[in-house]
Amino acid sequence: MQVEVKGDYIPIALTTLGPGEQIYCEGGLMVYSDPTIGFGYRWLTQGGVAATLKRTLVGGLPFQLHEYTGPGYVAFSRFRPGETRVVELEAGKAVDVAEHSLLLATSTIHYDTFYVQGTGRIGRMIGFWMDRLTGPGTFAFQGHGNILKFTLAQGEAMDIDHGALVMKDASVTVRAYNQPLGGGLVGHALSFEALRVEGPGEIYLQTIDPSKQAPGGPG
Repeated sequence: MQVEVKGDYIPIALTTLGPGEQIYCEGGLMVYSDPTIGFGYRWLTQGGVAATLKRTLVGGLPFQLHEYTGPGYVAFSRFRPGETRVVELEAGKAVDVAEHSLLLATSTIHYDTFYVQGTGRIGRMIGFWMDRLTGPGTFAFQGHGNILKFTLAQGEAMDIDHGALVMKDASVTVRAYNQPLGGGLVGHALSFEALRVEGPGEIYLQTIDPSKQAPGGPG
């Protein structure tokens, strides 16, 4: 399998599959394909029916993934401005990708999801989902804007905007918190939500918070 990123402003991931090679992704991402490509789907049933309904109805995640089988070519895009990265995932290595950021993954990569709890305060962040991918295999993801990479040592921490996180190693922990703007009741009332990530491992940040894009813009 070969993946080429084409285009700059709104890129595509052009994937060439050999006979029998298979990839999966969320529905609605395909731009164009070779007529020889086979199409199918797989149900997401991790954790049972209740967990699936929670992910779909509350989290907005799909209840099925689309599958594409070679031979032939097929192109995918998130239809928004942003950088695309292609990652080779070695056997047993796990990474977490922010919801609605994964473009494609080979069928050899195990797919699961997990929820990052929010702070629980009224009007504050309620939490978000991430895709957990475990190798071996190849996958591609797209961020909003540019993608910045940081490597955190054991115990090293960084505070980030909750919309900035696009991918991380599974070894990196993440938790939501409220950052007061000064002391007293006013400072706490005006606090903003953020994430604290802690190493060891790599994190990838996107330079545009998807929740802050202009209404009607790409996304």
